[in-house]
Amino acid sequence: MENNSNLANSSTRRSRPYHSTLRQKQVQATRELILQALAEQLAAEGLQDFSIADAAKRAGVATRTIYRYFPNREVLLDAVGNWVEQQMGELPYPTTPMEVADLAEQVFPRFEEHTVLIQALLLSELGKSVRSRLRSKRRQSVEHALIPLVDDSESARAIRALIGHLVTAETWKHLRDEFGVNGEDSAKAVAWAIRTLIKDLEIQDGKSNDELPMGAPIHSA
Repeated sequence: MENNSNLANSSTRRSRPYHSTLRQKQVQATRELILQALAEQLAAEGLQDFSIADAAKRAGVATRTIYRYFPNREVLLDAVGNWVEQQMGELPYPTTPMEVADLAEQVFPRFEEHTVLIQALLLSELGKSVRSRLRSKRRQSVEHALIPLVDDSESARAIRALIGHLVTAETWKHLRDEFGVNGEDSAKAVAWAIRTLIKDLEIQDGKSNDELPMGAPIHSA
């Protein structure tokens, strides 16, 4: 009897890692289903408000299941934001002014690939909250990348804000909806505008980046 008991205990111990791994996979799969459903609801045409119950129905889970994974609005918004960012693909954080122009050439075609989702993020209240989280880190990196270009005066901050705004989804949407410009062409146009602004600021200061030591600031006029 003792040997049988030892064998049973040993078998239980061996099976636990398998069941644990399986459970983790099930949890991850359910979480992905919920996030996809949340994003799909965001992308639904005419969405003006957000419903946990509708998202649960779309995901095929109980409403309480969503609350189990995402107990409050903050956790939910962060998770959806991260999911959307994964769908968009990894994008660089610029470290120099010219890399900000490069960023426009990279993100606008991505916006075009995910038009419905990006439109929903721009138009729905929940989407705006998700986007505010998504863009806060990138906006900070853009502003930091532009610091060597202009000083910290009020006018210089306005220039940084203008350049930063040019690489947003709002600019992509406006060019697309109002002028019929596709993502590839708007990316080229915005990148050209940013590079032109950068060169103009360098000319106003009477110096080019090549003439300045590494890290030296270029001040706006």
